[in-house]
Amino acid sequence: MFITIKRIFKTAWQGLRRNNWLSFACIMMMVFSLLIFTSIIIFYRTSNILVETLKEKMDISIYFRRDVPEEDIFKIRDDLLGWEEVSKIVYVSREEALKIFKERSKTILPIQRALEELGENPLAPSLNIKAKRTEDYNKIIETVEKSAFAGKLTAIDLAENQKIISRVNALARGIKVGSLFVIAISVFLSIIIAFNTIRMAIYSLREEIEIMKLVGASNWFVRGPFLLEGALQGLFASLIAILIFIFFLLVFGAKIENFILGVGIVSYFWSRFWFIFALQTFFAVFLGMISSFWAMNKYLKI
Repeated sequence: MFITIKRIFKTAWQGLRRNNWLSFACIMMMVFSLLIFTSIIIFYRTSNILVETLKEKMDISIYFRRDVPEEDIFKIRDDLLGWEEVSKIVYVSREEALKIFKERSKTILPIQRALEELGENPLAPSLNIKAKRTEDYNKIIETVEKSAFAGKLTAIDLAENQKIISRVNALARGIKVGSLFVIAISVFLSIIIAFNTIRMAIYSLREEIEIMKLVGASNWFVRGPFLLEGALQGLFASLIAILIFIFFLLVFGAKIENFILGVGIVSYFWSRFWFIFALQTFFAVFLGMISSFWAMNKYLKI
């Protein structure tokens, strides 16, 4: 059994060396496919994490007239907490709102001077409402606008995070569709090149195959080396692709993190390294074996 496996590996290795340039082209094409494949996985996962983070920060702020008593605001808050769409409400008094505003604009001198000249607190009290689900926000806004206390409000503001989430989702969808298209083309080319590599190997070993069949070799003993050759091409492609990825992130990782703030592509890659490597290796080996199987069925007549 061990000798049989050894012979299969030896024949597969000889096939790779015999058609070295074609094997090299096949492996490089697979590397290109894997780089795109891995990039999609990482970006898709990290963009989902970013969107979920932004969703957690979303809320609706409803602003009251400054003459509305706090007791009325608390009563409205208690009523809102009874709505099934609402998960949490935070009351922000005029004093707290002013403190937050000053902190955020402390480096903007014109705003600080304007507040000093004004001499009073111009901000209104508010309730920050967090929904249980993102899709509930519009329903909450519609209900608030039709409520009995709508006349006590000056504004209803849905945080800008909703626009950001929509843009991130649109960007993620666009990149996903575009990348899938490129993956489809590169996978097709990889399969064609791998197919031709195995076809050339079958042709160059045709006399040896005839001899093996004459001495009673089984079909899978003959097919094994070609199937293994495709798997080895995928394995080598995966190793090269992951090394390129590591090099790229080591050199440009900091710039990527600064350019795409909050996504955490580099940290995600290192935290899921073995999962990513295993997934892309499985994909590459599967690609190589499918190409080999296709070529064998077409050209290996045994």
